[in-house]
This record gives sequence, structure tokens and C-alpha cells, in this order.
Amino acid sequence: MAQSRNQKKGTSNYMAWMRCDAMIKAWLTTVMEKNICNSVKYATTASQIWKDLLELFGKESSPRAYEPRQRIATTRQDGASISTYFTNLRSMWDENASIQPLPRCACDGCSCDLGKRMDEFQEKERLYQFLMGLDVEFHVIKKQILATKPIPTLGNAYHLVAKDERQRSISNDKRVQPEAATFKAF
Repeated sequence: MAQSRNQKKGTSNYMAWMRCDAMIKAWLTTVMEKNICNSVKYATTASQIWKDLLELFGKESSPRAYEPRQRIATTRQDGASISTYFTNLRSMWDENASIQPLPRCACDGCSCDLGKRMDEFQEKERLYQFLMGLDVEFHVIKKQILATKPIPTLGNAYHLVAKDERQRSISNDKRVQPEAATFKAF
């Protein structure tokens, strides 16, 4: 796809290339918003569309990098289930990572552990963000997680909080049933 249409014309695979290019162009333009599609409608190849999109949206932008971070910082559980809250955060983390990925070591044959340290740093940051947004009712489990040495992974912390949520749900069900039975007796 990187070659231009003119470079392909003389080859035996030109027609197959044209069909593939047309399919990719159709897919790209189908998934785009209309106003974005209009900005690339005169591109003759999928490669040109891709280059145009990269030029329009591929540049690092401070406001673009700021937005998901702000949403992450202000996201709270607000009564949602733990799984819903965590899934929402995870979506924002993925968006943030796609906009501004963590730096990676570019040394050839490097034996430094920069990548590992960056992953650990990101894991802890996400753990803290997750814990900060929890509702007040999870105060005790939050303190227990923070007091654990070594601090648990984000996944382990999520499972601990989800387990606490299930236990609360079971406890609340048991409390409600006797009261409901009392009202039925009258």
C-alpha cells in the first residue's frame, strides 16, 4: 500500500492491489465522522488518506493529552459498581496511553530496566487513581490495600475491592430479608 498507484500500474498484481486499496479506502471512510471524511475525500489511495489523517490527528497536542488525564483525575465511582467504575477508568487509561505512550529505551541490546520501571510506575499511578475514586464505603479496604507491603498490583487491588463489594451485597441482602418477612407477617 505504501507504493503509489502509478508505480503499481505496470505490475501483474495491479488489479488485486486496486481492489484491496478500494476496500481499505471504503473501510476508512465508513468509520470516519462525516466532517473528517470530507477532509480526505479527494485522496486517491488509502495510503494518502492515512497520511492525511496522520497529518491532521497524529501530532502531539498538549490540550489533547490533558483531556483524558483531567477526566481520569476527576472520575469517581459515584455509586456505580466496582466493575463499571474500573472499566470506565481502564478505557480512559487506554485512551491516555494511545495519545501519549510511556517512553521506552531505544538502545540496541540494552540491558537497562527502564521499560520495567516505567510499567511499574504506571501500575502504581493507576492503582492510586483507582483507589482515590472509590466511594466512602470502601474506606477500610482502601486503607488495608495501602498498608500492604509490598503494595498489591492493580489487578489484585481490583479483586480485593470487588470481593468486598460482593460481601457487602450479601450482607445487605441478609439484613433486608428478615425485615421484609416482618412486614409480611403483619
